[in-house]
Order: sequence, then C-alpha cells, then structure tokens
Amino acid sequence: MEFKELLMSRYATKKFDGKIIDENKLEQLFEMIRFAPSALNIQPWKIKVVTDVETKKKLSAASMEQAQIITCSHLLVFCANTDLDGNAQKTLNLMKKAGVPEENLEQFQMIMNIFLSNFDSETGVNEAQCNVFIAAITAIYAAKSLGIDSCPMQGFNNEEYSKILEIPSSLVPTILVPIGYPADKQMPKLRFTKEEIFF
Repeated sequence: MEFKELLMSRYATKKFDGKIIDENKLEQLFEMIRFAPSALNIQPWKIKVVTDVETKKKLSAASMEQAQIITCSHLLVFCANTDLDGNAQKTLNLMKKAGVPEENLEQFQMIMNIFLSNFDSETGVNEAQCNVFIAAITAIYAAKSLGIDSCPMQGFNNEEYSKILEIPSSLVPTILVPIGYPADKQMPKLRFTKEEIFF
C-alpha cells in the first residue's frame, strides 16, 4: 500500500470487533515500531502491551470508559523513558558494537553531552514525550500497512495507568494506541486547507 493510501485510509477507530491479531502480524508490527526515529537515536520510550481482559476493564475506568480500551486486541501504552542519560549510553554502546569509527564516536559523544545538558528533570520528560509521539505515529501507520486499525489516545489518567500496570516512576505513560480490527466505519476526513496550515 502506498503511503498516501495509508494516510487516507487510516482513521481513529472508535470501536474494535474484539478479534485477536495473530502473532506473526504482531511481531512484524513491533519490529517496525522498534525502528521509529528519535532525536540522536536515544529512543526514550518503553511500550507496555496489555491484552488481559480484566486489566483492560480496570484501565477503561481510567480512560473515560472509551470503548477502544475494552474492545481492542492489544493496547499499547507508550511511556516516556525519563532516563535520557542511560539511553544515550546504551546508544553509544550499540555504536561501539557496530564498529563505528572512534572519531565518529567522539563526535557523537560531544554532541550528545551538549544535547543532554539542555534538560533538567521536567524538560527531560518533555523531550522524551516528544519522541514518544514519533514512535506512536510510526505505530499507527505501521499497523495500517499490515491491515490493522488503531486509535491514538490521550484521554486517560496516566497516574492511574501507572498504578494499575505497576509502571516504574522513571516511565511516564504518555499516549495510548489500541490496535485491532474495526467494528465501526471511517468518517469523512476533515482537515484545514493548505492555506490555513502553510505560511
């Protein structure tokens, strides 16, 4: 499927039919999400995958009882990983293992240090969350390329999600992407004109 077709056929699914995504497609999806871009390749995210019905019921109460949570095949909870320094070091280690020349490693380390010095605990969370949105948007288009529908969602109580899913404090639930097969139909796409967007 061409990207334009993906773009036009993807929509925010409001209710899923409950059918479970097969493992092969799920693994393909996860592999595509794994390659989502991020600033300096820090990849500051963790994704909690929820399939248990009882857990989804608890999460629904913390998500304004939106039908997507209960009816989806899998609920992907995208969390911002606030340990930017730790992830930066992991990226550097990956580069070393891949045989990146020492000169390039030194340059990357210098840029990374300057980049990370810009963040305190609050702005670090914001930076991580900005990157999480990139991973989430990658997920919804990757899913659609596999014939799987989705719905990016922010209407949830992240503190309740952390409690219910026992998510460590270093991770901040930021955006939900329930995935599955639709039990609704796509509505017309309504967007602002080019003149209203580009200037």
